[in-house]
Amino acid sequence: MNKINTLEIYYGLYREDGPSVADRFLDEMKLLPVEIIDYIDDMLFLEAGRLKATYKISLADSIALAGAKINDAYLVTSDHHEFDIIDRNKELKFYWIR
Repeated sequence: MNKINTLEIYYGLYREDGPSVADRFLDEMKLLPVEIIDYIDDMLFLEAGRLKATYKISLADSIALAGAKINDAYLVTSDHHEFDIIDRNKELKFYWIR
């Protein structure tokens, strides 16, 4: 998971539920078997740019999608609104949580 996407979750929790909930999220993330990647290499940069331009999605979403595609991984999400069109194009693998 890219650190940009972790930031997206953190600021949403901070805004909606306050700093203690957001900080608890960061502490709990450390316990999960999830690697936080804190850089954007050239391959991720180019693929995220292509996806953002093609699908007109947010920058954070394009980074998450590019990371999943490059690593041949599933993107775990509930965001049908943003990603159903990409799923229909079979460009990436999704694991829908609702």
